[in-house]
Amino acid sequence: MSSQTPVIELRDPLWGPIPVNRGELAVIDMPIFQRLRGIKQLGFAELTFPGAVHHRYLHSIGAMHIGGKLVSHVLGKTALSETERRRLTQLVRLAALLHDIGHPPLSHAAESLLPDREALTIMGRALGEGRATHEDMTLKLVADSDLTEVIDARFADVGIRAAHVAAIIGDHPGEQRDAFVILGLDWWPLLHAMVSGEMDVDRMDYLRRDSYFAGVEYGSYDQSWLISNALMVQDGRSARLGIGLRALPSFEHFLLARYHMFQMVYFHQRSDVYDQMLRNWLASVGDEARFPADPEAYARCNDAWLWARLAAFDDPWARRIREQRPYMLLTELRTEADRERREEIAAALAGADLHTLWITAKPVLSRYAQSPQVLRTNPMLVVDRKPPFGHERRYRIEEVTDLFARYERTAVVERVYVAPEDRRRAREVLRSLA
Repeated sequence: MSSQTPVIELRDPLWGPIPVNRGELAVIDMPIFQRLRGIKQLGFAELTFPGAVHHRYLHSIGAMHIGGKLVSHVLGKTALSETERRRLTQLVRLAALLHDIGHPPLSHAAESLLPDREALTIMGRALGEGRATHEDMTLKLVADSDLTEVIDARFADVGIRAAHVAAIIGDHPGEQRDAFVILGLDWWPLLHAMVSGEMDVDRMDYLRRDSYFAGVEYGSYDQSWLISNALMVQDGRSARLGIGLRALPSFEHFLLARYHMFQMVYFHQRSDVYDQMLRNWLASVGDEARFPADPEAYARCNDAWLWARLAAFDDPWARRIREQRPYMLLTELRTEADRERREEIAAALAGADLHTLWITAKPVLSRYAQSPQVLRTNPMLVVDRKPPFGHERRYRIEEVTDLFARYERTAVVERVYVAPEDRRRAREVLRSLA
């Protein structure tokens, strides 16, 4: 029976019924994907936003659903054959479904305990040097594990291999480039941008989902207008993701939604300090709590796995996390004038024998705009189809909006935390500096 045969609908509180086909269900049922049920999307944020208990399993399925809507709309306006449209649509759905499969438990802070990259071989070849990221773990799990065999077997009828899915998730197609060249046009830039780009389906899902479960409105944006104005733009021999000029305000709103979610939710002062305490504990235990490189063993590493290790260590940071006794916010340095006195404040607190945690919160408007290399190699394009002269004009996104320039100097907040029992004395020290 075809991998494309719909078999079930998953009920999502955000998007409603999500159809899942036979091949996708086989992937979802794998233990390494089911592991995502045990990893909360926002980690410690539930201590501030009690509704934020949703998990990466649901986010991944939501991203697959939105990915299917976006790619179907864009490819439906091209001259691709039905066979190729079906293959590329399924590739995007799978890449979106699996984009987070290598994520460590609890928090991004836990990435420091991922194995070394040289231990993550893919088909016998090491990924390189240094500590692995969750993206590295994702590539390993998709391209070289039991999951690989399932993808290769279940989607052979539409010409899809796990290596093709990994190539879309990764930053470069590598040896799989030929799988994306159709009639002389390279479709990889378009497909990759949908999964990891300036207007990707990962962000389209998590902004709305995190906002919904946290009980806030900052992540709202006009998704239907963005998708209906998305299009394929031929740029030489490459197919790239673009939008119509009339959707530019919606795109700017989309970027600002992310920026405001960072300000109000992702970098909330309470979540920040729990993340820092976790980093401090991880630094103290080192290899004793390191995640395994073996995919089967990694499938057992979820939030409960990490909490069990926190419970096993008699460490002051582990105890504070377990007992929910975090360091408390003393003050925030929000202006240049305040930050110029950072050393004076730090010296005064240290002189009073007060232990502090200093955490910098810097909301991000767009990580791609901060990386000129990405903008050069796979830019997002904007198309004006009704210019006063000529038939069509194309621009790079940074040429038609000043939003990147306006937010180039994003709001930086330096936060100072002290132990709860020291906060009154610390406040007296700050008052003495006034």
